[in-house]
Amino acid sequence: MSTRTKMLKENVVIKTHRNVTRGLEKEGEGQPFRPEMEVKFCLERARLLTDSYRQTEGETMVMRRAKGLGRILEGMTVFIQQGELIVGNFASKPECVTHYPELQWRWVEKAVHNGYKDILSEEGEKELLEIHEYWKTRAVHGKEREILPEDIWPYWSFNGMLFWAYNWAMSTPNYEKLFHIGIKGIRKEAEHKLEEIKGCFSNSAISSKEYFEKNRFLEAVIISLKAFSRWVTRYSELAINMAKVEADAKRKKELEEIADICNWVSESPPRTLHEALQLFWFIHLVIDYIEVPLVGCGIRFDQAFHPFYEDDVREGRITREGAQEVIECLWVKFLETGFLHPPIWSGAGGGGLGWQTLTIGGINADGEDVTNEMSYIVLDATASIRTIQPPLALRWHEGIPRELILKSIEVLSAGTAQPAIFNDRTVIPRFIDMGVPLEEARTYSINNCMYPIIPGKNMTTRTGSAGCIFLPKCLELTLNRGRDMKTGKLISCETPEPSTFTSIEEITDAVMEHYRFYCGKAFHLSNFGDALYEEYLPRPFLSALLDGCIERAEDTRKWNYLPYKSMGVIGTINVVDALAAIKKLIFEEKRLSMAELIDILKKNWEGNEEVRMMFQNNAPKFGNDDDYVDLIARDLYYRIADETKKFKTYYGTPGVLDGSSASAPYSFAVGTWATPDGRKAGDAFHDGSIGPESGMDRNGPTAALKSISKVDSLKSWNHLYNQSFMP
Repeated sequence: MSTRTKMLKENVVIKTHRNVTRGLEKEGEGQPFRPEMEVKFCLERARLLTDSYRQTEGETMVMRRAKGLGRILEGMTVFIQQGELIVGNFASKPECVTHYPELQWRWVEKAVHNGYKDILSEEGEKELLEIHEYWKTRAVHGKEREILPEDIWPYWSFNGMLFWAYNWAMSTPNYEKLFHIGIKGIRKEAEHKLEEIKGCFSNSAISSKEYFEKNRFLEAVIISLKAFSRWVTRYSELAINMAKVEADAKRKKELEEIADICNWVSESPPRTLHEALQLFWFIHLVIDYIEVPLVGCGIRFDQAFHPFYEDDVREGRITREGAQEVIECLWVKFLETGFLHPPIWSGAGGGGLGWQTLTIGGINADGEDVTNEMSYIVLDATASIRTIQPPLALRWHEGIPRELILKSIEVLSAGTAQPAIFNDRTVIPRFIDMGVPLEEARTYSINNCMYPIIPGKNMTTRTGSAGCIFLPKCLELTLNRGRDMKTGKLISCETPEPSTFTSIEEITDAVMEHYRFYCGKAFHLSNFGDALYEEYLPRPFLSALLDGCIERAEDTRKWNYLPYKSMGVIGTINVVDALAAIKKLIFEEKRLSMAELIDILKKNWEGNEEVRMMFQNNAPKFGNDDDYVDLIARDLYYRIADETKKFKTYYGTPGVLDGSSASAPYSFAVGTWATPDGRKAGDAFHDGSIGPESGMDRNGPTAALKSISKVDSLKSWNHLYNQSFMP
């Protein structure tokens, strides 16, 4: 780490969200960020967007969104901090997160007024309320209340069984195309397409309705791209003015170089590594933090930037050390980002700064390894600066260089928890099975935590996943005929009297009935959210950077390269261990009856600690290479995957599963009662989507991996398994 990046890192205000609650207390309780960071809430974006919306009443929504983005980029504060080599901000001050009133206002208002109050002054809160007066009937979040039947409302967010709250999308632009032709080149494509559809309309090749919609979209794209260019130029002008008064000769030169870089990339394709990194950062800020919130990143970092590094080294413009320093400066910029999360979300996604994963390694469309010097620079920068963002995803394939393996192990052993490892032999075939051509499947990257995507393709997930279902809650409902153990309230379908069960197959069938019930609710709600996003939140700027949108003259939300919507499932291994315990201790050894077990569970094991220990310790547990329980896991995972495929996305394609779980097994377990694996009411579920229960993998790390290997990922989903070793 250079002296510069050390200084930048020490001064950055990190906006990582704390797991201040388990997500279920009254809205607004607790501080959202680490107190010493003193993060503030910036209303500048909300103020500018509201002003724009007031002026564009009556215009098409895509034009309002384009003009709104233009108003924000024109009026927002821009600044350059001391020592920066990569510049760009999304809020008015380095310590701020911003507000998206077109998305949400209810929980923001409650949270800021209560436990989150330190992030906004009294004067600021007053302005917030004034801004919200405009958005109360216009914000997307809340429109479901105007349309959906009241009996659907209870499933809209956490109810102990299902969590679904539509927040962010995920998408990855075609950065390599952008680096090749620049913003001006993309704008020319839109202008050419606009002239083309005018000709089509004149020749009666398209209808008036088609022409109107395509015309408005392309006009919006052009407005957005021009606004972006002007915004980037503002940084050039600022750097020039700062250089004029800078006393330090070295910094003066750096500011002049920043001015030249920003001026060039505002329209033209980058020529150097520094220019490419700067353009990337500007694009990332707009599509992820300014246009609307977007999580993830998904760029194949080493493949995208290595050509620039190679040219710079050949021309003598940069050294390896200089390249690592500018990348470390970019890593610090990632640390500056963040969102204000709702209290209910903090427990599930605490720590997140947008989950801005970068991918390294892997193969190209021809199946050849793409490892290059940039792959190693990225790893060295991560090990050196040791930031919590950006996360790294390492693509592992049969031809991965041993040197890259050893470097990755070196970085992991430094305690960075980076890189995460993704298996090409699983991800590529999964994409092919979903209809993606082999050559394109080979170019996948990881967006968000662990969400595979094809960079540049319109695979945008609209409102996050379909939801997150807690499988141990399905088991709880199975053992109480669809009723919540704590309240006795019927919250699902009614299943058979549990005392009549004579096999774990019968229990599993009932568990799947509850899963099916809630999976249907989740897809119904999520698809409805997609419809709202399409109607009210078109994205002309992002659309311009995705393959096919300009060619089709259609917004990203109107169509999809691969309609790819996932359902998250957590706590599966708790259910697996519970089924194994019931099979062994009740059906085989007859230590007690089902009725006795259910009575004990309803008491949360109280007065029955010996029985709880028996269920926890005297039955096989997943993670120990024991077929008795591992094959139960295999069959259950496959059933969940098959069941999920029966539900359709907004575009009519089958649902899939996603193993991303973050800290949800900790926070959302609070709503689930005691389970037969020995777990008490409210205790956390197992880690990840396929990790053994904590402390239950007793035969070493290899045995745990062998248990997991019995569950074929191609028949289930992209599992998350965290395996950590103490020093």
